[in-house]
Amino acid sequence: MSFDDEWAQLKANAQAEQATGTRLNGTGGGSGGKGKLHVTPSLLRGRANKAENEASKEFKDAHKDVLAKTAEIPGSMKGFSSAGAFSDFVDSWEKGAKYVAGQIGKEGLGGALRSAADSFETEDHERKRSFEKKYTYKPGDVI
Repeated sequence: MSFDDEWAQLKANAQAEQATGTRLNGTGGGSGGKGKLHVTPSLLRGRANKAENEASKEFKDAHKDVLAKTAEIPGSMKGFSSAGAFSDFVDSWEKGAKYVAGQIGKEGLGGALRSAADSFETEDHERKRSFEKKYTYKPGDVI
């Protein structure tokens, strides 16, 4: 096989791989989407409430259960040198869990969604006002 033939084959293989590499895989059932994305300030506020009141609470409840069970371990390991490490682990776990709960709640995701809703609403009102402006045209104005 000559260099030109080998180069042509390598180039064709690379192009074929690139074409499939940039293709989005789907289920083969049509367009792939369920519908159009319709975001409203009320939807964002609803998601913020869900993050603050449900997701954050569920995380805190799960954390309490895990922490209670993990806190029992050091007492059952008397005589083992790793017993102290579990106390450090529990402290570290508690700090990390408080941080994650904050990221889900009002200071984190919930607050960000609420802020996005406010910005979205402000932008909508500004856009609406820009279309409501009435202009008085004078002779010679270019329309």
